[in-house]
Amino acid sequence: MKRKRLDEIIRVDHAGEHGAIAIYKGQLSALNLIGDKKTSFIISEMAEGEKVHAKEFDRLVKERKTRPTALMPLWNLAGYTLGVMSVIGGRDSVMACTEAVEEIIDKHYSDQIEELESSGQEKDILKTIKKFHAEEIEHEKIAKNEISENTPALKAFKKLVGIGCKTAINLSEKI
Repeated sequence: MKRKRLDEIIRVDHAGEHGAIAIYKGQLSALNLIGDKKTSFIISEMAEGEKVHAKEFDRLVKERKTRPTALMPLWNLAGYTLGVMSVIGGRDSVMACTEAVEEIIDKHYSDQIEELESSGQEKDILKTIKKFHAEEIEHEKIAKNEISENTPALKAFKKLVGIGCKTAINLSEKI
């Protein structure tokens, strides 16, 4: 695997984990304002997992001397805003946001796993991504199970969140 491609993988995953933390921060800020303790608990649990993931990618960025995305400030603001906005839409919207993000991340990590496996290189990074992938799938399942009614508006919201995630992934790999 070429160094440039490995840098892209590390850069985008680093950005994604920090973006997820920003979404959860926005959600938790708004959920705490309205006093939704049940949803806050679920989101807090997921956020803790993302912090572990981000810490590992922080380490890889430093160790591998990979340049983080220049778009990180934008992703932090966009993620936080998305988190707050999802709470305004209600509990189902919060969970739909997580489901949509994790659905895209599931595919993203699956593609990276396939690419790393075929290269036969970077076994440690492959192992890390496989572990994080399994945890992201679990977040997706939890969120999906917490949605009470999958309305057309909720489906449209999930589609928009997915488009935003795909865009962030494509830009973060390169910029």
